[in-house]
Amino acid sequence: MNRLEIIAVRTYGDYVMQAGTYMRAFCREIRGTSLAGAYLYVNPSVPGDLAVILSWSSMSVTEQKSDIGLMLSDQLKQFGLVDHVFWIMVDEDEK
Repeated sequence: MNRLEIIAVRTYGDYVMQAGTYMRAFCREIRGTSLAGAYLYVNPSVPGDLAVILSWSSMSVTEQKSDIGLMLSDQLKQFGLVDHVFWIMVDEDEK
């Protein structure tokens, strides 16, 4: 099973650039360790909406957010409102 964590921040003004820089560096660092896939997304309709999506495939699936995701969501609070959600992929053959 795969799992996803979506850590989104809604920010404004000068914080948009600062949050984006921080999130890009975070993604590069995580991808460099091969712990997870980590990519930055922006909402083209809402300036200041940014999200990091972490994708885990090699970790055992637990029903909780990762320590790395929790650390990122805590750090992003300095830039604005943060939303952190956790998803587990369900195989179509499973019931």
